[in-house]
Amino acid sequence: MASNRPTAIFLSPHLDDIALSCGGMATRLSKMGARCIGVTVCAAPSPPNEILSSFAEMLHGQWESASGSDIEAINEVRRREEQAALKLLGLEAVWLDVPDAIYRRGSAGEYFYDSEEGIFGKVASEERRLLVPHITEEIRRVALESGAKGRVRVFAPLGVGNHVDHQLLFWAARRLGPRYGVLFYEDYPYASKPGALQARLENLQLPAQPRLVPITEQIGIKIAAISRYKSQLDILFGGSEAMPAEVRAYGHSVAGGSGEGRYAERFWHIPTVYSVTSVSALYW
Repeated sequence: MASNRPTAIFLSPHLDDIALSCGGMATRLSKMGARCIGVTVCAAPSPPNEILSSFAEMLHGQWESASGSDIEAINEVRRREEQAALKLLGLEAVWLDVPDAIYRRGSAGEYFYDSEEGIFGKVASEERRLLVPHITEEIRRVALESGAKGRVRVFAPLGVGNHVDHQLLFWAARRLGPRYGVLFYEDYPYASKPGALQARLENLQLPAQPRLVPITEQIGIKIAAISRYKSQLDILFGGSEAMPAEVRAYGHSVAGGSGEGRYAERFWHIPTVYSVTSVSALYW
């Protein structure tokens, strides 16, 4: 059924990126009455009965140690974490069937990304050719099935840090066209590393325009949502105790670093190839 409510679709490469990177915006829009949908793209479990790469096994070991779950259950654990976090933020959860980068193989059977350098390197040409358009069509399908009328606001990763799954979603979102009003979020915690954001913007060589969004009233909910990802906190922050202060510190720096207790998230508008008209307002 078609809906007159504004619709926002938040794209997440993995089971944690929305809360980490744009949890404040998601909460803000949902409380304003928008219908907010969280689309986790790389949500498929590891392929059954397949031997994982040594790199994938190492990552599984870290996740299992943090969550207390075995290899067969870790995907379900991460989905439950995501469901709890998105509920706090006011988002409906949608899972796509794309496996994480560490599981994907080429047509010849080789793993595309089997090392730390690999997952933060160049996207495989086979995936640029086949997987990017598939993801774009899946985003369009979700928007169509949502029943949204008129413009749909899409939030997608900018690709700071160069994780291949984040890069894939960036290019998939770039194919959507002006109806989707795409804004790109800064991938946290990668964006907190000195020089990482500027390096990404320089690498893209596109006319990106920043949009600053205050999230002072939403910072507590954002931190609460991030805390639901127990399997990831050791890897991302060295433990749950350090997380709140680090999230607040980055939000404060984005807000300009002045004024006690002020926090913000930053989004980037990049004009589409279909139109030279830029988006002049943050909302609809």
